[in-house]
Parts: sequence; C-alpha cells; structure tokens
Amino acid sequence: MDQLEHLAGDLRFVRGALDTSTRGASPSTLYFLWAAIVLIGFALVDFQSSWVLRYWAVAGPAGFFASAYLGWRHARRLGQASASDGRRHVLHWGAVLSAVALAVLLHARGGVPSEQLHAVILLVLALGYVTAGLHLDRPLLWVGLLMGAGFVLVTLVSSYAWTAVGIALAVGLTVAGIREGRPREATT
Repeated sequence: MDQLEHLAGDLRFVRGALDTSTRGASPSTLYFLWAAIVLIGFALVDFQSSWVLRYWAVAGPAGFFASAYLGWRHARRLGQASASDGRRHVLHWGAVLSAVALAVLLHARGGVPSEQLHAVILLVLALGYVTAGLHLDRPLLWVGLLMGAGFVLVTLVSSYAWTAVGIALAVGLTVAGIREGRPREATT
C-alpha cells in the first residue's frame, strides 16, 4: 500500500509540475480588447466627460464577461482548462469590478467629488493590475505600474492627461498582447 501511495504522490507532483510549467498565458485578444476599451474610455474624460460614466457602466462589465469567455475558450483550446485557474481570475477581476462599483457608489453618496472619482478608479485599477501581474499573469504587472504612473500624471496635469494615459496604456496593453501571442521557446 505504501508503494501505491508513493506512486500516487509522485503522479500528483508530476501533474502539478506540468500544469504550472505549460500553463498558457492569457490570449492576446484580451490585451487588444482592453487596449481599445481603455483608449476610448480614457479619452472620453478629456473630450466628452458626460459620457464617461455611461460608457464604463457598459464597457466595464461587458469587457469582464468577454474576457472571462475568451480566457475560458483559450484554455480549452490549449487543453489546459483548469476550474481553479478560471475561478481565480474571475474572483480577482470580479473583486476589482466590485471595488470600482463601490467607488462609484461612494461618489453617488457625495463621498468623492466627481473630478476625483476617475482618479480613484484608476488607482483601484492600478492595484488590481499589479496584483494580477504578481499572482495571475506577469505582463499585467507592468501595465499596473504604468497605471500607477498614470494616476500620478492625472492628479498633477489637467490638460489632456487622461488621453495621454489612455494612449500609453493602450500601447502597453498592445505590446503585452503581441508578446504574449508569440510562441514560447522551449527551455532545456
């Protein structure tokens, strides 16, 4: 019996090693999707601020569900569909989306002035992307740090800062998407 338990333990170890070593990155389409969403949404702050809340009320949740679907489809195509990985991503991004919704609620109750609400949301997103980069998908770390720098920029600069940050983030997400789309070289 001890030999069977030892063999089962060895197989669990090998399975875990294979799962972590061959796990596919997020699909490039996710990066491209969010690059477009962010570019439009951030530019709206500078050019049509009355549309910002409505845009994000639709684009945020729609992007979340589209991302969940695209990630699930990508994992299945690679043969690496892991319920725990999918759940971890959905819970992480669902928590970020909830924190953004709570910031909007805080604004609606008079707790955050409208001119500061966007910056607070950007700060929440920066934290969400950095933690996702640390725990889920490494390229998001750099996007999160870029968002943090963008937060500093939009709090210090008033003219077209949101558009500049949106462009920088769209470029960063696009570069990350292109890099993630490249085939990985096998390491020996």
